[in-house]
Amino acid sequence: MVHASSTQTPRQLLAAGAIGALVAAALGLAAAQPSAQRQAATGMLAGVVTTHPGEVRGLRVKASDTVHRIAYTVFTNKGRYQFFNLPPSSYRVQVFEEAFDSPTETVDVKAGQTTTLNIAITARAAAAGAGAGARGSIAQTSYGRTAEDHDPSQVELVDFDVLYPPGPTRDLIVKECFGCHGISGWHGRKLNRAGWTRVVNRMFAPDGRVANLAPGVPIVTYNRVPMQQKEAIIDYLTANFGPASKPRDLRIDAVQRDEDALAGAIYVEYELSRTLGPKFANNLEPTPGGHSAFASLATPGVVWFSGNSSNSIVRVDTRDLNFATRTKEYWVANAARVNTTPHGIVEREGLVWFVELGGDHVSRLDPKTGRIERSRIPTEGAGPHSVWPDSKGNLWYTYFASSGRVARYDAKTQQVREWEVGKDFSGYGIIVDKQDRVWAVSLNTPAVMGYDPASDRWTSYAISGPARRVAVDSKGNIWACEYFDNKIAMIDPTSGRVTEYSLPLKWGNPYDLWPDAEDNIWIENAVYNSLVKFDPRTGRFSYVPFPQFAAHTPKLDRDKEGTLWFTLGRPTRLTGFKPKGNVPEAGRDRAQ
Repeated sequence: MVHASSTQTPRQLLAAGAIGALVAAALGLAAAQPSAQRQAATGMLAGVVTTHPGEVRGLRVKASDTVHRIAYTVFTNKGRYQFFNLPPSSYRVQVFEEAFDSPTETVDVKAGQTTTLNIAITARAAAAGAGAGARGSIAQTSYGRTAEDHDPSQVELVDFDVLYPPGPTRDLIVKECFGCHGISGWHGRKLNRAGWTRVVNRMFAPDGRVANLAPGVPIVTYNRVPMQQKEAIIDYLTANFGPASKPRDLRIDAVQRDEDALAGAIYVEYELSRTLGPKFANNLEPTPGGHSAFASLATPGVVWFSGNSSNSIVRVDTRDLNFATRTKEYWVANAARVNTTPHGIVEREGLVWFVELGGDHVSRLDPKTGRIERSRIPTEGAGPHSVWPDSKGNLWYTYFASSGRVARYDAKTQQVREWEVGKDFSGYGIIVDKQDRVWAVSLNTPAVMGYDPASDRWTSYAISGPARRVAVDSKGNIWACEYFDNKIAMIDPTSGRVTEYSLPLKWGNPYDLWPDAEDNIWIENAVYNSLVKFDPRTGRFSYVPFPQFAAHTPKLDRDKEGTLWFTLGRPTRLTGFKPKGNVPEAGRDRAQ
């Protein structure tokens, strides 16, 4: 369990005044009973996985509860798998791997009993592996990838210098574009010069509505990229990714499954019963997507997430086994009938706060009344993106477009103060540490920006490349993930020292990162379809494949029991990851 101490993280500090220690529950789902009663109320599923030819090593086994519509995924160890503490129900069970064909078996799990199911799988014929662009494309639909993506089987896998020939214009693209678009933004397309001109010009247009922003602030300014350089970028893309270009992608590495690292890990995916609102004014339909997740501090077991494509805030009670009742949706009503694109989200003192990427508001939801109150912000069209509170109840947020600013919203007075933190700064992730120092990162600035309230000054800490997200561990170290550079960076605020660590598999795209209770850093990595664990004590990385294919999550959060929560897939499933959650009940508290 996580306990409050002098080394509290901001996530723990937010829990001050909230309901006390959470009751341990079987897989986070059962009610508060003594351990022996919990074990009697749940069952176990186990068996052996065999294949010929091929090797059974750290393979995913998924058990889907057909009644409660919750799926559990564990990993084989020495050919065996086991699920502890499953709610009694009927389950569909299969090995879930791209390299193998598996039967789907249906079994009943009964309370206090162990159900045995052995699974024989068949290795598929070896096929050409997908490259970094195709594997990362699920995270790139807002950043450049389209339905024109090539069939991976027809794509030649090459190195970066072959795919993106070196030269001054490539250096410019690396500096100004790759930090946001990553490695899969362009080479999946085949456009003529007119097509590339339309694509590039959207970045410079104040009314281009990139990422559903309202008109106002462009994503890229001519101060950063003058007109002549913009035209050079269009020429480069046309020459290398025009209609006659060869289908190519970046060659990546193979993930080696570490069974010891996977032992005890379990994913829990919740299907959601959602009712979508009416069409927006632009005639587009809401879709059941999801973005940032935040585990409730006021109500154990509840997780909130922002419905960025449904114009809503979603509440999921993960302790409610009933599919029909565990999800509740709150729509952000507005006279213009636009998708306000709820984005960053936090809960404080029982209220849910969020920023509207496309609606230019800081808003709050009172779960007791269902009422949403919206506060207009002074900079319009810049896209308030991520949000985090300080100990005084202020909400700090970034702007997605190149406004150069970070802002603070006073929840009591509803006043906003903005700071100019860097030329054309395009903000993304933000966090506040236990000393109320603010840390923000940008899609176009290779630095972590730190604000000291004592001096009212911002300090820039240089890193190799722009970062998407930022977090703080229990010791007060600041962590950032460098999306294109395939690195994570650690900043010691006391000394100002910056230490960077390269992920071991090339062309990974670390999107978000979050510490666990032991200060291991968990990193989202869509190219390798995994969460990646980094142990700062040993410098070791280990990869834990997602429970879905081609998956991506934009934001992680951790509850007091040690579960990492995030949204995953399309339609969205709320997903919990327990690094040591698949263990007999007697060892659960020690494992967490």
